[in-house]
Amino acid sequence: MGVDVERIRPRLRGDVYVMRVPEGAYIRSNLGGSILKGASTYEFIQRIAPMLDGTRTLGELCAAVPESSRSALAKLIMLLQGKGYVKNVLDDRPHTLSGELATTYAANISFIEYFTDSPELRFETYRNSSLVLTGSGPLLQALVNSQLRAGVRTVRLAPFAESPFDRDRVAEHLAASRERDPEQRIDCLEADSRRLDQVTADATMVLHVADRPMIERARLLPAAAVAAGAAFAQAVVAGDEAWVGPVIGKDDDAGAWDSAWRRLSALTADLTGADLRDHPEMVPSEFLRGPTVALVANQLCFAAFRHLTGIDEGSGAGHLVRFDLETLETSQHAFLPHPLARPVVPDDPARLTALAATAPVDDEELARRAVDFVDPRTGVFAEVTERDYEQLPLFVSEVVVSDPVGLAGGPFPVHGCGETVVESRQRAVRHAFERYAAVMADSRKGDRLYGLDVLTGERVAVDAAEVFPARTVASGQDWPDAVRAAVVAAANDRVAEALSTAAGPLPRLDPDTAELTPRGERYLKLLGIVEQSFEVHDLSGLLGLPTFAFTTPTGTVAYVSDLEAGVALEQGLERTLLAYQARATDQPGYAPVPVPELPVALRGPAAEDAAGARPRSATLEEVVAGLTREGGRVVAVPLDHDASVARACPFVVRAVVVHG
Repeated sequence: MGVDVERIRPRLRGDVYVMRVPEGAYIRSNLGGSILKGASTYEFIQRIAPMLDGTRTLGELCAAVPESSRSALAKLIMLLQGKGYVKNVLDDRPHTLSGELATTYAANISFIEYFTDSPELRFETYRNSSLVLTGSGPLLQALVNSQLRAGVRTVRLAPFAESPFDRDRVAEHLAASRERDPEQRIDCLEADSRRLDQVTADATMVLHVADRPMIERARLLPAAAVAAGAAFAQAVVAGDEAWVGPVIGKDDDAGAWDSAWRRLSALTADLTGADLRDHPEMVPSEFLRGPTVALVANQLCFAAFRHLTGIDEGSGAGHLVRFDLETLETSQHAFLPHPLARPVVPDDPARLTALAATAPVDDEELARRAVDFVDPRTGVFAEVTERDYEQLPLFVSEVVVSDPVGLAGGPFPVHGCGETVVESRQRAVRHAFERYAAVMADSRKGDRLYGLDVLTGERVAVDAAEVFPARTVASGQDWPDAVRAAVVAAANDRVAEALSTAAGPLPRLDPDTAELTPRGERYLKLLGIVEQSFEVHDLSGLLGLPTFAFTTPTGTVAYVSDLEAGVALEQGLERTLLAYQARATDQPGYAPVPVPELPVALRGPAAEDAAGARPRSATLEEVVAGLTREGGRVVAVPLDHDASVARACPFVVRAVVVHG
């Protein structure tokens, strides 16, 4: 026969349905459907189905039928097992669930069986769990009903006082439930927001519901539950949305819900409860009534059922479920740990040593990693999109960046442009990582942060106020690339100061005679095609590195710097082209950031000797010397206060001039 018939104890899945068809039998379950051919197949399955209850081995089943039928019986059972309609329950663990209860909760047990083994034992474990249901109002009443119907033997109830709680209605739910399950009961506890440990004591799992943003309680309860050795989940209503989850296991991160709420707040500036306080004064949503109350409670009950029966074992506490109370639409939202929801990690100077040895991350890889950080409600970034932006002559992409600690005044867009949509997206993503790191400051790390001296590599302590929020920030594919970009950005940040010291007009550069990169040449041609007039003035002598001002008849577009003159000119031409595109299409959102106007008095004529006037490139050492002309040293400080983001994009840097 090819199989050990004593190692197979077949049981027909509870969701299997069989019907007669001309070809034989059509068999279907949640796994799908199949046609089994044969004139007598339907009758054969109907005869053996009652025997496939998991109490006998395949060998015992074959021994109970005539010898002439044994081969066909074994073949059919193995076929059904191969298609998933029959399950081998030989290794299922024993249980003490009565046959009457198994029948009463057959649908629940069948659901467990669909995902894992030992369904009766797992349901029995769930039934005997010590569940504490806490919260207030109709949501708590509906949650009690959901848990009773799901089969929990004892519900421990701890209502808070901010919303009316109808104990008579709960008594009606219990009476109706006991008609089919007389063992069920409800034990009442006193709920005190100042003694949450009393609510969570001796619990297997704590479920909390709030029909208004009781955020401080929602943040504290998970820690109290985990401290008591209990799992935790909750549903919190804010506005016209209910947020269900995450399910936090007894050994999981107790700050997971805090992380989720902070991520949600970082992308929803007007969210009630973003201040992390309780708001008992808020009026519950007008849509939280009748069926919606039951649906939200059922969502939370279902999450607890899956966790306590082990269906979701190992899935972790990494997502919320959003329930729209008006439309009944649901959606799942992943989130990452928020730094302020976790214990503070002191700024460790030892981490700086590893940066130089960290593997490079190019634009393509960074864009791939960014996928894990995008979610429209709970992500570090809300979305990566082209919106309805004009895509000629440059492609333009946008990333909406969250405001993780409130330094940015709310979520904000950043943009990237390029010659292809892939390039514009990659640039937008890199810019998004830079700007997020610039406003993600964990003040708990203290007043001093560590960086590396750009020239010597020595560790240097820097005042945190000099670093955050970072006005100028840069990144690179590796540590040296990022440091170079950060130093250039720091030098360019001094343009306004340098202009105030200019002794005379700045020479005008003729782009047609300049040494341009291939991309710069393409941009110059495009500017000619669109008939955008502009002038370039050389500020290199003021800052000590190639720096140029780009002006158009409508104003100054950009000041750009780089160690290489050709690269700086390319960047300036690109911004000039982008400024034209934004103005011509009336899409100012992605226009270059406004800069101070180049005074007319400083706009000098073109140099007579164009070849001799070409600016030379500079070295990093020369730029550092210019920045420290009045003393001090240039220190590169990695912006890595969000560990999850820093692992994905490790080379985001702010260069600071430190004195003393």
